[in-house]
Amino acid sequence: MAVLAALGGVASTYINALSDTIQAILGFAGASQWAAGLHVIWIVLAFAITGKPGTGTLTGILKGSVELMSGNSHGIIILLIDLVAGLLVDFGFLIFRNKRNLLPYLVAGGLASGSNVLVFQIFATLPSNILAASAIAILFVVAFASGCVFAGVIPSLLIKSLAKAGVVRIEQPTQKNRKISWYVLSGVFVIAILLAIFLKAQLQGPEQIPVNGTVATTYGFPNSDKPIEQVTHQMEYKGTLTEYTGYPLKAIIETAGPTADADTLLIEATDGYAFLLSFDELNSNDNIMIVQSGSGKNATYDMVGPESSKAWIRSVARLTVIASDELVFRNAAGSEYIFVSDDWLLEMDSTQIAHPDGSQKLQGVSVRKVVSTAFPGQAPIEIQFSNQNDGVTLSWEELNENDNIRLFTVIGEDSISYALAKMSGDVVLFPVTQIDIQ
Repeated sequence: MAVLAALGGVASTYINALSDTIQAILGFAGASQWAAGLHVIWIVLAFAITGKPGTGTLTGILKGSVELMSGNSHGIIILLIDLVAGLLVDFGFLIFRNKRNLLPYLVAGGLASGSNVLVFQIFATLPSNILAASAIAILFVVAFASGCVFAGVIPSLLIKSLAKAGVVRIEQPTQKNRKISWYVLSGVFVIAILLAIFLKAQLQGPEQIPVNGTVATTYGFPNSDKPIEQVTHQMEYKGTLTEYTGYPLKAIIETAGPTADADTLLIEATDGYAFLLSFDELNSNDNIMIVQSGSGKNATYDMVGPESSKAWIRSVARLTVIASDELVFRNAAGSEYIFVSDDWLLEMDSTQIAHPDGSQKLQGVSVRKVVSTAFPGQAPIEIQFSNQNDGVTLSWEELNENDNIRLFTVIGEDSISYALAKMSGDVVLFPVTQIDIQ
């Protein structure tokens, strides 16, 4: 159970990236649901191998925990999604006495895969103007079909092969065990509903979004004393062309009066998800805006329009203007490369870093990749990392063979700095303000 949950939790990150790519190619919403069954296959296999009622639920909780701790962009909602998927896997098998047939696999895999669509709609993670009942039904059908194939047919064939080889043994539960299982699943189902209600209340956005950081005036948006005119734009979100009406984010930030050295905006959501947006994109992309859904205490504010779909953030909780420290790479010939963390988002991995200001989960990019890209064709001997008070020198041979030595972006209340650290969490130097390549 633990091994399959860990494999599933890690694999889901890559499955999401693959499914988003295919959706962009196909060009219509819901195309990513073709891979829904790939997220659930691990839970079905765990149940089929153990044959124990409750295995699906426990494996789902474990898988969701792995995804949550590894930085899944959906935040804590992913725990509820995997819990419900595991619960439905248990349910799908429990209603059938004979677990050897294909039908229990199809029902369990299909229901568990399709459930993610319904859970997501509780928190409205898709743009509200495409959340029609027909669209939700289509997404559910696609996800259900994916579950039947990837989490139904494939596990069924695999388990039969393993049973034939004598690796696993399929056992039929007794009547007493079936009765107990119904009670347990009913209790877990109630817990899942209560968790959904709790998360819905906790993730409700503020009535006003605080706009703070390196600004002249801190204020809450929307603000009747600082009116901002709405605009309407057509834009594409994961392959779907949709019309949005909202408030230009650039105007919201300009109202606060960012300082001259401000260059980055930190957007935080109510579920803890956060994303950095450069002022270059903020000033050049007129599509970026805050869209309001609902009104009064039920209002939520979503950010749409950035180039990266990861920055389309549901239920924005805070906007913080940041002045990042400049980090310069300089080689022996005097050429310079200014490191901008936004350029390396796709190359970054996250881990817990124990820097002097406290332990934080930070994202970092391999030093080797940055140097090789900044100064192609060069063969450095060593690299010196320094700040005003300290420094450290590492050989290029060590860096070239070890992508675990990385530059991590440290986000402060109103500033960004950089730490040289290892993926194990050990800090080599903090802060890093200059890098000299010899």
